[in-house]
Amino acid sequence: MIRRATPADIEALARVQGRGWRHAYGDYVDVDEMSGPDERSARWGERLGEGTTFLWEQAGEVAGFVSCGPDRDREAGTGQVYAIYVDPAAQGAGLGSTLLAHAVQELATAGYRRALLWCLEANGLARAFYASRGWAQDEGRREHPWGPEVRYRRSL
Repeated sequence: MIRRATPADIEALARVQGRGWRHAYGDYVDVDEMSGPDERSARWGERLGEGTTFLWEQAGEVAGFVSCGPDRDREAGTGQVYAIYVDPAAQGAGLGSTLLAHAVQELATAGYRRALLWCLEANGLARAFYASRGWAQDEGRREHPWGPEVRYRRSL
């Protein structure tokens, strides 16, 4: 079931994000560089009001989430997928695809004509995931503390 996240979900979002980080980035990011659960929870407390976060609840537990809203760089007519994570134990069952499609639909319904997202360049699995779902890498690049990020776009 997909539903909007509420403040009561902050700790669950932080847990899924932490497990997702270790699973996705553990081969090339020092785990000590990743924020701990308290820091992630505090950040989620701040970010829940930015855009919209939807979560996938399965058997009463948060199994994944996606956050989306206006492009943070304020490009006209463009929305952004800020984050998408699926708990490693729930990956491979289509949750990520469903959550990403939900975010795309949410952005289109909000009136955006295009969407973008940023992905660590070293994260080949995520990059293939986005490309197979209609996202195309463009010329956008920026530095992140964990390595370079590349930008993906799609029309809505």
